[in-house]
Amino acid sequence: MSGIFLNDEELRKRLQLVASRLQNPLELTSTLERVLVSQTLQNFHANGRPAWDELSPVTLEIYRKQGITPQGILQRSPAGLKASIQGDHDRDSATVMAGSGQSKNYAAIHQFGGMAGRGRKVKIPARPYLPIDGNGFLQPEAENAVGMVAGHYWQKIFNP
Repeated sequence: MSGIFLNDEELRKRLQLVASRLQNPLELTSTLERVLVSQTLQNFHANGRPAWDELSPVTLEIYRKQGITPQGILQRSPAGLKASIQGDHDRDSATVMAGSGQSKNYAAIHQFGGMAGRGRKVKIPARPYLPIDGNGFLQPEAENAVGMVAGHYWQKIFNP
């Protein structure tokens, strides 16, 4: 009887390695956390991507009277919203969040916009600083960065 013997030991080892790496994707989620935090900080640095609405004339006048020089939108206080940006990850997800201490009171209204002030009479335009919109979609820059990280991770898993 004739036959062909297929030695698949190397393939089995590689598939077992891939499966074990897929069981614990902490390396991926940890990197994605850093990417999301970095993209958020880049949004602050660029005053929005796309650019945020300018400060209103009323706000600029208040700043002038108080002797405050605008340093950038949403960047007035060194302990403010930008300083509250932090990330987190576990084996299943990576997140970026903002708003701790006093900044938690205005984190959402700056991300999504809305009415503020006494009697909710002041319209605050949305100035999305998190790289995710209200529908859960990543902004293009963040989508590209996340895609590159995921592609590199898959390449690393399948080509050890």
